[in-house]
Amino acid sequence: MSVPRRPVGLLTAVFLGTFMALLDMSVVNVALPAMQSRLHARITDIQWVVDGYTLCLSAFMLTGGALGDRFGRKKVFLTGLALFTLSSVLCAVAHSTTTLVFGRLLQGTGASTVTPGALSLLAQGFPDQAQRARMIGLWGACSALAVVLGPLLGGALTDSVGWPAIFLINVPLGLIALTAGIKGITESADPKHAATDPVGQILGIVWLAALTYAVNEAGRDGWTATPNQVLFAVAAIAFLAFVAVERRVPRAMLPVALFSNQRFVITNIASFMLGFGGYGTFYLLSLYLQQVQGTSAAMTGVKFLPYSAAIAIGSTQAGKLTARFGPRCVMVAGYGLVSAGLLGLVTLTPTTGYGQVGVLFAVLGLGMGLGIVPTNAAAMAAVPRERSGAAASTVNATRQVGTALGIAVLGSLLNARAETSVARNLAHSPSAIGPSERGTAAHLIVTRHGTAPSDLGLDLRAELRYFASGFVDGLHTSLLVAGVTTALATVAVLFRLRTPKPVPAPAPQRPTQQARARGSWDD
Repeated sequence: MSVPRRPVGLLTAVFLGTFMALLDMSVVNVALPAMQSRLHARITDIQWVVDGYTLCLSAFMLTGGALGDRFGRKKVFLTGLALFTLSSVLCAVAHSTTTLVFGRLLQGTGASTVTPGALSLLAQGFPDQAQRARMIGLWGACSALAVVLGPLLGGALTDSVGWPAIFLINVPLGLIALTAGIKGITESADPKHAATDPVGQILGIVWLAALTYAVNEAGRDGWTATPNQVLFAVAAIAFLAFVAVERRVPRAMLPVALFSNQRFVITNIASFMLGFGGYGTFYLLSLYLQQVQGTSAAMTGVKFLPYSAAIAIGSTQAGKLTARFGPRCVMVAGYGLVSAGLLGLVTLTPTTGYGQVGVLFAVLGLGMGLGIVPTNAAAMAAVPRERSGAAASTVNATRQVGTALGIAVLGSLLNARAETSVARNLAHSPSAIGPSERGTAAHLIVTRHGTAPSDLGLDLRAELRYFASGFVDGLHTSLLVAGVTTALATVAVLFRLRTPKPVPAPAPQRPTQQARARGSWDD
């Protein structure tokens, strides 16, 4: 498909900006050990290199979309992109964990305007919904490329140059994107329909930040830990206050009236559930390859290539299919494949060959690609163009929150089931492990990922063989929950995502295929 000359700068800016923001979500994971060694950091501190980015990305996403609608989508997008690029330099030159984490917080803040801003700019730059769907498909393929290259690029740069290189690579990419955006993006804003709404923005940041932080910590410290319960309470109170404020202010940051639109509501519910089930299991599958099957970090990235390549293929095709048939049927196909892939992965054992794993990864990835693009397109089509920023930030925020919750909940389910399985096997162990010690021993074996614990004063090296089977038992439970959740989202989209009737073309002209495609899902 040929792209008109004028949007080339727009596409370059939004594609590169999104690529950078998503690349930095995964590229650091393989470099964490090197960062910890060079900065002499504790593992609890270095974990904030990941969590700090995710926290700010989630917390400021709603605000980023609203500011674009209010002050100018180009201006806010480029400001966020500039902040992301400059903070990448700060991360690269960091000589302490504090500086590195601060740089990651700034990166996440910049990314919170880049990702929803890119989707909003595509909605403004391509008012024709069929063409817009194709562009969103290409945008999704670019996002998948970031997922593909993240672990591979991170490992290669860390081993050959050093971990600062994973941040410095953002500098030339950022400069290219900024130059293209300055020249190629046409400014658009709708201040009559969007306000600064400072109280709403503060409450939105508070409840999203508190929820994301609590979910991240609950995955490590448990859901019943007092600090986490306090954070969940703060998130709930701030959310209720946010809804109350948004219902009363004349021009809200996120108009509650948008949620009277059933299509918008169902789309965001589906986006949340896709994040929970699809993205939430990615981390667990990575642990399966590394901790159960003994795959190195770099080779794990290689083994995920069928998954990532299938996302790219699915995203590209999803744009074309959505342009022709509308989002609902493509979403049903995508979400159905994700559910099938997750449930298929329940057949994994500690020794499953990569042929089976690779095929199931490809099914899962194809479903993700087919699911993400029409979900974004449906969210943008469900609201007026002047609220494209709010719609883009909302659908991305729900998916991001779903992902964080999925990682924590599914990870907790995996650990709980794995400990139960290991404890049961310890009852048949030849070692002298009493009934009162089995639970503690199982907990140590699982939480230390199969390394021999010495806390009980027992030689448990022979019992480490139980870790692999216990982990897989827990993985089965998590995959089953994720698969059923995504299946429920498929049913919701199929029966509740209302599609308007086609708009007939005036006689005696014969409607073109593109006109019929647009009419099948335009408001």
